Amino acid sequence: MAQKTALVLIDVYNDFLHPDGKATAALNDSLTNSDTIVHIQQALKAARAAKIPVYYSLHQQYHDGKYAGFEHWNPMLRSVESSHSFEEGSFGAEIYKGLEPDPKNGDVVISKHWNQR
Repeated sequence: MAQKTALVLIDVYNDFLHPDGKATAALNDSLTNSDTIVHIQQALKAARAAKIPVYYSLHQQYHDGKYAGFEHWNPMLRSVESSHSFEEGSFGAEIYKGLEPDPKNGDVVISKHWNQR
């Protein structure tokens, strides 16, 4: 029987999770109250121990001109554009320490795409 279980980690960037992240202040209460980082670390450790596949779905990284011609704006994208969150090559666009993909484990980073015309 094919395995149908996987762990999907979404947007585990420093800009969301690290205390110095650009979006962390807006999420801090939730991150603290739910002990989010500890739970992600526990889930990742358990998945790897059980040989469960781990997939990383990561937010588009910002760079100048990234949104040129974009037609599907929402408040989150406006915030990313104005704050330069997840900026390519920046600390904020790095995966939170200890949550990085492990190629030896077979972790997969899911291809990023845009739904734009």
